[in-house]
Amino acid sequence: MGGLIAKGLFLEDNFNPKSTKIIITLATPHTPVLLLDTHIDDYYTRVNNFWDEFSGHNITIVSVGGGPRDLLVKSSATPTPHASINVITPDIPGVWLSVDHLCILWCNEFVLVVARSLFESVDYRTKQIIDDFELRQKIFNYHFLDRSGSKRYHRSIYPAEVPLWGSYRGENTWVQMNTTQMDWTVPKVMKPAHITVSLHTAADVLAIDARNHETRDWIFACVVETSISNMRVCKTGINLSMKAKIFPHKSGHKRKFALVDLSKLRMDGFTHVVVRTLPTDEKVAVTMELVRKRNRTLIGETNYLPKTTLISRTEPNALYYAVDMKSVVKPWNSYRLYVESHNCSIPSPGAVVSVNVPWNSEGSTSLLSDSTRSIPITIFDSKPAGKDVGDVKAHILLNPKCTYSIRLEYSIWLSIGALFTKVSLTIASYITVCLLLTLAYQLKALQEDSSCPLLQLAMPVAAKPYVVIQATALVSAVVQHISPYVPLLPTTDIQGNVGFVEMLIIPFVLYLASFAIVYISGIAMIVCIVFQGQAYNNVLLRFLNKFFFGLAWMSEWAMSGANKVPIVVSAFMVTVAYSACGGLALAIGLGFYFFKMVSLYEDFWEEIVYWPLRVLKAKLKQRKDKSVVTPKFQIPPVDDFSFHLTLLMLWTLTTILHVPSVLTWAKNYRYSNTLEPDPGFINGVIMSVCVGFLWQAEVPKSGLVGSKYLSHAVFMAAVLAMTFAQTTLYRLPVIVSGVFICVTLHQLVAPCFSEEEEPIPQLVEADSVQGGSGDLKSQLTELLQASSLSSLGQELSSSASSDLPAGDDGTDDEADDKNGAAEENGASEAEGNATPSSDASTSSFEQISEREIT
Repeated sequence: MGGLIAKGLFLEDNFNPKSTKIIITLATPHTPVLLLDTHIDDYYTRVNNFWDEFSGHNITIVSVGGGPRDLLVKSSATPTPHASINVITPDIPGVWLSVDHLCILWCNEFVLVVARSLFESVDYRTKQIIDDFELRQKIFNYHFLDRSGSKRYHRSIYPAEVPLWGSYRGENTWVQMNTTQMDWTVPKVMKPAHITVSLHTAADVLAIDARNHETRDWIFACVVETSISNMRVCKTGINLSMKAKIFPHKSGHKRKFALVDLSKLRMDGFTHVVVRTLPTDEKVAVTMELVRKRNRTLIGETNYLPKTTLISRTEPNALYYAVDMKSVVKPWNSYRLYVESHNCSIPSPGAVVSVNVPWNSEGSTSLLSDSTRSIPITIFDSKPAGKDVGDVKAHILLNPKCTYSIRLEYSIWLSIGALFTKVSLTIASYITVCLLLTLAYQLKALQEDSSCPLLQLAMPVAAKPYVVIQATALVSAVVQHISPYVPLLPTTDIQGNVGFVEMLIIPFVLYLASFAIVYISGIAMIVCIVFQGQAYNNVLLRFLNKFFFGLAWMSEWAMSGANKVPIVVSAFMVTVAYSACGGLALAIGLGFYFFKMVSLYEDFWEEIVYWPLRVLKAKLKQRKDKSVVTPKFQIPPVDDFSFHLTLLMLWTLTTILHVPSVLTWAKNYRYSNTLEPDPGFINGVIMSVCVGFLWQAEVPKSGLVGSKYLSHAVFMAAVLAMTFAQTTLYRLPVIVSGVFICVTLHQLVAPCFSEEEEPIPQLVEADSVQGGSGDLKSQLTELLQASSLSSLGQELSSSASSDLPAGDDGTDDEADDKNGAAEENGASEAEGNATPSSDASTSSFEQISEREIT
């Protein structure tokens, strides 16, 4: 972010813009990587608006990206329209390597390029940065883009016209190229050597590969007018040396490569091209080839096949080939180009592949070896629609002593990687959409079925991608159409010129990935609650012990009180949001929410554990009444657990989005207890207040008025999240907070307008009802008279006393029969006025007298 801050200094009132002449940004995201709060968005907007209108265009701005290895700041985020040069390190001459986000600071090859540029930007007379903007621009262009030879720009200032004959004393050597290919290699050069190439040929391109060639002015176009000693010579030549570019070499020697357009030179009236080499004691090699561009340009298309062979064998002694990659227009159109050598008489020099992307500086130059026989061809930004900017092209410099096979293979992994790099940050939006659609379905089920299905059961039915994707496309089109007429309407995160793949295929794939993430995360959360709930409670107790002076009973009392009166926790979270930051309040709420889920699971498990006791009660009653049946196992309702699990996952996602603000607060805590400004304050307060009711009340309530309308509102919130919050992630917590408000108000207000219905709870499931209507009435009466689990001891004692002889307990069988008949009549009379209640449904046993057991 340092480069962006450097641009932002110009917004300060006390800053003098004339004091700055050069700005070099290294891996700076000029387009925001993560928009987690409105403050970053506002800062980017203010900086970019200032530079759009800034009149001081004499400032040289260079933006450098790290290339594919920079996983933190993708290369598509580093270019800026305000920069004079936008480039990535693999395309910088002399670097030719991708670097990560930290390595860009100390990569030796790149540091040398920056240092040379800065030193040459200093005026040696004034000891200040050069005021001439055009000269500074040429210096940085030479070092970062077009270095053709020397390490210093001032030594590479090429004169327009150079004398060729008679410029050096002594004898000159003139050699004429009589064939289409020529390899001129000498151990040392004793006198100036000139190789002339006639333009009277069918070829339209001259490829030149010079190795260990130190001559600065070395390529010329001229008109041969004189013949001296049977040699056709040029007296002067037009300098073409700037058309060369340095390439990597195996041995580390300098290697220069140039492509000379012969067609244009013929149109300008030239007759020859001259390649000059000045005297040197070093070995020099120059290889040249006359080619027809049409014959040496391969069409890089696989024709919907996974791979294809562009050419099985190159022409003998071939020096240059090109591959025109017309199909590389999107980041997911990624290929791997294979250049494999065969029958090499001399292994060195190796082949070099230079990839050129015409609409931005995303090219690369790679030296191929026996271990590295392929290079990836991928782009970070799509080709501009409706503009003729050219196609991606790969220039291949070969070793003439070898033959090569060139293959092209579509790389599914490179395509997935490029696509993931481009759209990975939108996954948070799709996860939110899956959770909101699940919540919408649960709210609808609460009114229609009086039950709330578990997350894993509701998602396959509720989270249907084709519905929400089509609705998002429709809303996005409408918003883009009316946005010019509604100034306050926020912009969508969906581009207007996207195609079929961007609008449907990619969202569908992302949605399926998000669906799997939510589904697996829900299972993992349930597993954690089931198997790690007790461990979590122990950790929480140890944490509370530090605040209660090690008194375990006080910690347990505090946890129990917080569970019974959660509004106290809600008030504490609001206090934290005011005194510290909203993100910290959400983190505390997440910890308590998990504790709440553990408590709900324990209540659910208690119902299952008590089921054997109900079976024991039925067995005891069967000793008197054979018509009593053993209850079947029935899973207790999990509506509250299912409902809160979805809300917990929404809460977790919102907390994760506010983690950066919590880290910022913790880092600055020594200076201030409160985070200013706090992007999570409003969301933290709203959600803390809402859960104060959601945790305390019996939520969710089924059969409430307006549940369907609330379900539709939550669905629209999911559509808004996909439309406005795919990359503008700070809008997601706002949408989630709005959903929490709606759910809380509905659960709080709707019961006042709903008719109360208390359905008879079904505790047991009988195989059959025996004994007629009288037996059924007696079973209902027994359920209504059920008592708490504490009566188990009395029942067991009654059972023990009934085994004594009749004389011992002062009763006889006849009296028992009379008393039993009287009790049956009383129960029959009370049955008509009895009303089932939840207490009756949850009790484990009812009082069983000695007579009933015997």
